[in-house]
Amino acid sequence: MTSRILSLTASATLAAATLFAAPASAEIQRVVQLDLQYDTAVLGTASGAETVLESLQDQATAACRYTRPVAGAPRVDDVCVSEILAKAVIEIDDAELTRLYTASTGQPARILASLK
Repeated sequence: MTSRILSLTASATLAAATLFAAPASAEIQRVVQLDLQYDTAVLGTASGAETVLESLQDQATAACRYTRPVAGAPRVDDVCVSEILAKAVIEIDDAELTRLYTASTGQPARILASLK
């Protein structure tokens, strides 16, 4: 099994309500940096690429999870997840992975190419 680590950085803007000004909210900018791990040996097949995409999605979701200061409820920043996934698919540059990603997101491959 050949495993690779892909280092990515994504910036996420989170809206957070302040404790004393409940109706007002402030945007907090944070940078998420993570090392995504994936198995390069399985990328040659459709099922393997699907496994890698699911793993990347899980890792991105975990990295983009945060807790709201007032409510304390855990949330996931979907923009952060999308950015990490798009960057990962671009960096990995596997045809089957790209096909699965574009099919699942509805994003045309040309949009992915413009993010390079």
